[in-house]
Amino acid sequence: MAAMTLLPGCAQQGSPEDERARAAESDSDIKIAVAWPWEAHADLYFAQGLEMAADEINGAGGVLGRHISLVTVDDQESVNEGRLVAQRLAGDPEIMAIVGHLQSYVTVPAAAIYDLAGLLLVAPTSTSAELTSKGYERVFRATLTDQVIGRAMAEFAELREYRRVAIYYVRNGYGRALANAFEERSYDLDIGVVARQSYDPNQDFGQRALEPVLQEWRQMDLDAVFLAGQVPVAGRVITGLRSAGIDAPILGSDAMSAPSLITEGGFAAEGTVVASLFHPVDPRPAVQRFVSDFRARNDHDPDTAAALGYDAVRLLAHAMETAGSPAPERVADAMRGVRAWKGVTGSFTFDEKGDLVGRHPVHLVVRNGAFDLLPPQDQVREARMIEGGR
Repeated sequence: MAAMTLLPGCAQQGSPEDERARAAESDSDIKIAVAWPWEAHADLYFAQGLEMAADEINGAGGVLGRHISLVTVDDQESVNEGRLVAQRLAGDPEIMAIVGHLQSYVTVPAAAIYDLAGLLLVAPTSTSAELTSKGYERVFRATLTDQVIGRAMAEFAELREYRRVAIYYVRNGYGRALANAFEERSYDLDIGVVARQSYDPNQDFGQRALEPVLQEWRQMDLDAVFLAGQVPVAGRVITGLRSAGIDAPILGSDAMSAPSLITEGGFAAEGTVVASLFHPVDPRPAVQRFVSDFRARNDHDPDTAAALGYDAVRLLAHAMETAGSPAPERVADAMRGVRAWKGVTGSFTFDEKGDLVGRHPVHLVVRNGAFDLLPPQDQVREARMIEGGR
């Protein structure tokens, strides 16, 4: 198994940059730190994906003849703790790269600390456009932005010939960015956004609570609702929408592509289509090999978090091999030169800001209490089947 250890808090001699340069040229393990809310999100299989990637790399001889060692730290999903974690990692000269954090509101301030310290950051789940808007040279996003997801879901609505759509979004930066992107792209596509409301994720989502907001929606003859939400609350929102008499098809954001949407939403979630970066039934050979090996190790299928963690470590290893060194500056140069590197979540090519280009989400539909991949050629046909059986 890959070494998954807690970060030691020891003082170092000399500047971290000089010490890191020496560590990069040593023959010791290459340390990659993973900052994540481990305790709060034990339901995600992120760690299993990371470990599997590191074990595969080490089993094949490592990177440049050296083993990968994963160092885990818990940011507690807190901005303050995230900053403290970033400062500790920045002060450890043996750390060559960071993978993390889960939430954009933690990643964005932490990224400034990493960049100042000359560390490289791969962000596998942070979708806020702000992350790559600061001109950092060592920050790379291994997922899609809220803007890409929002536009893609509007294009999906256009494909289904939805013309009257309502937007319901969680009242935070994530929800607003998705709602704005969806609405702007809908305007371009002549889709009418006839209603837009936000919700507090801490509110009650029973019929009585939703009635003041949704009373007029029942009279609007809606073709669809775009729900920009996050699990597990999004599942309860869907139940509330159905209980309030809103029976229009529901399109959801990428943060809804987790099993808790179904456990919380139950039968009400049937037919919901969400954006995602990954699904284990993807027929690509690389994905099927990953799923088979992951299942053999863990006795269950990987989730999107596992796939994102796996790709992040494999991508870093590829860039280090290409650079001929794990030194952050050289690895960053190699990352900028990556062209169509194939991961299990898709192809990796980065623009000058560190964002992925040429990538689009897949679409998952809730069918019979589980997510199923919706192939592009079947999207319209499947949509009409679902609506026809409603």
